[in-house]
Amino acid sequence: MSIRVPRPVVSGIVRAVVAPILSPRVPVPAQRRLLDLAGRTVPAPPGVRRTTEPLGGVPAVRFVAPGAAGPHVVLFLHGGGYVTGSPGSHGSLAGHLSRATGAPVHLLHYRRAPEHPYPAAVDDAHAAYRALRAAGHPAQRIAVVGDSAGGGVALALLLRLRAAGEDLPATVGLISPWLDLDLTGPAVAANAHRDAMLDPRWLADSARAYRAGAPADTPELTPLHADLAGLPPLHVIAGARELLVSDSDALVDRARAAGVPVTYRRAPRMWHDYPIFAGLLAEADAAVAELGAALRRDCAARRPRVAVVGAGFGGIGMGIALREAGYRDAADLTILDRADGVGGVWRDNTYPGAACDVPSHLYSFSFAPGHEWSRRFAPQPDILRYLRRVATEGGLDGHLRLGTEVTEARYDAPTATWRLSTAGGETVEADVLVSACGQLSRPATPALPGLDRFDGPVFHSARWDHDVDLTGKRVAVIGTGASAVQFVPAIADRVGAVTVFQRSAPYLIPKPDRRYRAWHHALFRRVPAWRNAARVGWAAFFEVGALGLTTVQTAAVPFRYAFEGLLRRQVPDAALREKLRPDYPIGCKRLLISSEYLRALARPHVDVVTDPIAEVTANGVRTSDGVEHPADVIIFGTGFATNDFLAPMKVFGPDGQELSEQWRDGARAYLGITVPEFPNLFLLYGPNTNVGSGSVVHMLESQIHYVREAVHRLSAGARSLTVRSEAASAFDSEMQRRLSESVWTGCSSWYRTASGRIVNNWPGLMREYRKRTSRFDPADYHVEPLPAR
Repeated sequence: MSIRVPRPVVSGIVRAVVAPILSPRVPVPAQRRLLDLAGRTVPAPPGVRRTTEPLGGVPAVRFVAPGAAGPHVVLFLHGGGYVTGSPGSHGSLAGHLSRATGAPVHLLHYRRAPEHPYPAAVDDAHAAYRALRAAGHPAQRIAVVGDSAGGGVALALLLRLRAAGEDLPATVGLISPWLDLDLTGPAVAANAHRDAMLDPRWLADSARAYRAGAPADTPELTPLHADLAGLPPLHVIAGARELLVSDSDALVDRARAAGVPVTYRRAPRMWHDYPIFAGLLAEADAAVAELGAALRRDCAARRPRVAVVGAGFGGIGMGIALREAGYRDAADLTILDRADGVGGVWRDNTYPGAACDVPSHLYSFSFAPGHEWSRRFAPQPDILRYLRRVATEGGLDGHLRLGTEVTEARYDAPTATWRLSTAGGETVEADVLVSACGQLSRPATPALPGLDRFDGPVFHSARWDHDVDLTGKRVAVIGTGASAVQFVPAIADRVGAVTVFQRSAPYLIPKPDRRYRAWHHALFRRVPAWRNAARVGWAAFFEVGALGLTTVQTAAVPFRYAFEGLLRRQVPDAALREKLRPDYPIGCKRLLISSEYLRALARPHVDVVTDPIAEVTANGVRTSDGVEHPADVIIFGTGFATNDFLAPMKVFGPDGQELSEQWRDGARAYLGITVPEFPNLFLLYGPNTNVGSGSVVHMLESQIHYVREAVHRLSAGARSLTVRSEAASAFDSEMQRRLSESVWTGCSSWYRTASGRIVNNWPGLMREYRKRTSRFDPADYHVEPLPAR
């Protein structure tokens, strides 16, 4: 039970005992010893257990009040002007925080100035936070609290985590935070004689010791002036009579303007850091109890249920990111896919020769390097094995609902819930819907006259019929897209004849493939830096290619020379070379990679037909010149329906509007991820996120990080997030303006709609997209808060 002492008495004790200690005339070592002694006179709650438990190599003491079992935890950064303070001076407050929050409190004994100036304190806080995460504590179950200088360290920690792309804690408590080392706040002068604890001269000396020559505008030293957007809820306590109350006033105003949820207890007649006297002072008890309740509420906030549609690269990566963020319950995270296994296009495309045209080092998750690769350009079985392994090792097996096709998704505004209907008649409810359907999931098959009359097998490359024996058969290949470029050379040796019906010739460049032998795998395993260097090197190569397609089109000239050289070497017949020479700018259509396709077309039993197809007959394909080309099998290599994005799933917003109707003039989405009027809907590999040169997996990782931050925002107290129309319109206008200057306007392709709008491609570098999606900015969204409890 607390011993209540009247406020004037406690204020007098502070003036008589604590204020003299915090004087420039007292040496720092003496200040530390005396403050520790003073701190031990403040009663802690009964029954608090105290154990020494370092965090990330930093000394720390763990305080646990009776019944304070979590599951959340508190990282407490003590005050003391960056030069004093310790578990001794702040142990009582840590115990009261443990009781108020119902959680263990880790009181960090970070390094202090002048022996260890900035950035030592922030480095230690960062190491401790990472240690809590490594110990299995989800970010949504971690609260960070800092008083006085510890409040400055806490806010600096948030800035560092955000800059590093790490998950932010669920909530932050700031008690009389010191955020302006220059002491420019008006209260410094106004309250110089009203604050019972602080001396401006001591603060100035402490600031100099902590800063120690670091640039004055270093964000972690001036967190008050930093960009605060995207931070978790802040709960601020300050005394109206303290020297530093201006810091709290300004922080609260700036945080609210940035869309950060904030509560503020500005206590009249109170001095600096008055909650440290919890157990003695009724006002301190009330402040700590209120803070503890807020932190407990934030850490126990509802975990929005997430439904991910699609179990390819996007769905698997999203699932793993959410698992790492604490989504361990199958009821909170569901990944649905119409097929019976994971893998997406790499599960469906099993045609001969199927392989990636991006090196495996880049076409894989950065957090999960593959060891399955048999070649530099991984074949389909390798990639499928990789995705299966990553899904299992990432703990997704319990979250998968395979063999479940989602046909419709409707948003119910009164409950802020997405209701998904499946082909089997089930209904799945979720608070967040993530579409990971991709752009290349639905085969496009042209409606050719007479196709139903054909006597032989007909199939699309993405639905390869392995029961059809092609040995000695006459095969008609319709289309010359990326799939045909791979399967034509793969089947050429066993068929009797191949007729390739070409509507437009593709540009190709040689494929610098190689088989990976045992020594390669040993090198990658034992020298991770080598593998990382390969990833960086290939990324740079493709970024140069991207420049050649967008802003520096002369950078594509070497690729044209590479194509011409390949064509001359592999196709000796001049007439065939003319057929295979594209009539559009290089890069306007997808630039393909193959060292075998042109050589296969030059073989005697392979014919290339460029006349348009008039009809399909019972025995073959007739072209517009009247010639019937006999065939036993027809294979479509005609690519995919790339402009639907969500099909066959229909998505309806709050007012019943269907997204495909909103997109009837061409799909568009803010950052390719979110759409106005469709709350809590996020797209992976959405409009304008395909790369003409690069790795879509790199783009997906950027999107996954962004969506995870949005889900974190919902976990931190938002009911729904809807991107603002003005933000989406500005982004779309920018995209179309930049795309109008790209090479993709020079021809018709799957990148464009019938009206000519480019809906698929990103107009810049992968690096730019990574930067633009690195931080979720709530200012771009209508944020609907959760109802008051």
